[in-house]
Amino acid sequence: MASPADAASTRQQIVSVATDQLGGTECNPGYHNSCGIAWCAEFARWVWGKAGVSDVRGLDSWAQSFKTYGKERGLYHARSSGYRPQPGDAIVFDWDHDSDDDHPIDHVAIVTSANSTHVATIGGNQGDKVSRASYSLTNGDIDGYVAPAGVGNEPPVDEPMLGNSVTGDSYADVLAVDAGGTMRLYSNNFVRDDGQPFRGSQPREVGHGWSGSTRIIPADVTGDGFTDLLAVDAGGTMRLYSNNFVRDDGQPFRGSQPREVGHGWSGSTRIIPADVTGDGFTDLLAVDAGGTMRLYSNNFVRDDGQPFRGSQPREVGHGWSGSTRIIPADVTGDGFTDLLAVDGGGTMRLYSNNFVRDDGQPFRGSQPREVGHGWSGSTRILA
Repeated sequence: MASPADAASTRQQIVSVATDQLGGTECNPGYHNSCGIAWCAEFARWVWGKAGVSDVRGLDSWAQSFKTYGKERGLYHARSSGYRPQPGDAIVFDWDHDSDDDHPIDHVAIVTSANSTHVATIGGNQGDKVSRASYSLTNGDIDGYVAPAGVGNEPPVDEPMLGNSVTGDSYADVLAVDAGGTMRLYSNNFVRDDGQPFRGSQPREVGHGWSGSTRIIPADVTGDGFTDLLAVDAGGTMRLYSNNFVRDDGQPFRGSQPREVGHGWSGSTRIIPADVTGDGFTDLLAVDAGGTMRLYSNNFVRDDGQPFRGSQPREVGHGWSGSTRIIPADVTGDGFTDLLAVDGGGTMRLYSNNFVRDDGQPFRGSQPREVGHGWSGSTRILA
C-alpha cells in the first residue's frame, strides 16, 4: 500500500496527518526547519507535504507564503467572499491589520472542519505546540483560506471538536464538587447512550482540593474544543487548569500544572465566561459592585498563551447591578455570545451581540428587549 506521501492526497489524509501531530513541538519531533523559529508555516507545509499534496512549491517558513501560493494558483478565498472552508485547507490570519506590513499574514493553520458559524483547526506554534482551535467564520482576524493544489472537494470530515465539553464530543458533561472538595465527572454522549445523559459510565473522580476555590468557571480558554477550568481563590488569584481529554489520556485538568493567569478578581461580584468576540476562545465579563461590566478578551493563540492579557480590559456597560441574574447564551445563533438579564421583578431581557456587525461594541447593537416574564420563580436558570 502506498504511504500518504506517495499516493494522491485527499482532504481526509491532510486532517489525519495534522491530528496525528497533536502535542508536537518545534523541536520534538520538529517540522522542516521549525526548531528555533516561529513555526506555524513550517508545520502547515509539512502537513500538506506528508499528506501527499502534489504541489507545495513556493511555501516556506513565512505564513505569508500560503496566501501568495493561493493567489498565484487561484486557490485563495478571502473571508469576505463567503467561501465555506473545507477540511485540509490552510486558514491564514492577520492579527494586527497593519497596512504597511510587507508580510501581513501572521499565522496559518490547517482546517479540520466547519459548520455554518465556526471553523475548527489544528495549527503549530499554538501555545508552543500543535493544538486545536476554533473560530467564528466572521472573525475579523481571519484573512482567508487557501485550498491545496490538486485536491478536490469531498464530503465533510467527521469532526466532533466544534462544541465545548470536558470530553470534547460536543455533548455537555457535568462536573460536581462535594463538600470535601472532590470533583467528579459525569460524562454525556446523548447519541451513544441512547438518550440517557450522564449514565453511560460511572462518575469518576478527576480532582481534589476544589473547596479552596471561591469560584470555579468552566471555559474553553485554549480554544481546542475541550472545557478548561478557571479557579479563583479567596485572595483573588485566578488559575487556569487546562484540559485536552484526548491528549491527556482521559485525565482532564491534569495534563499540565495549573498556572496563574490573573490577580485582583475578588473585586468582581460576577465573572461570566462568554465568547464575546466570536473567535472560538472564551473571554471573561467581570461586573464590579457598582454594576460596571468590563470585557477581558482572550485569544490564546494570538496572545502567546497568555489569556485575558492581550489587551486592556474595557468597559462594555453600566447598571448591571440591577440584574439578579446574567446568563451568557448565543440566543441569536450567530456565533457570538449574547446576554440574558433578569431583574428583581422576574423580567428577562435580551442584550444581543454581534462583535463584527457592531464595530466591537458588544451588547450595544440594538436596544435590549423583553423576552419573558415570571423568571423570579426559578431558583436557577441554565443555558
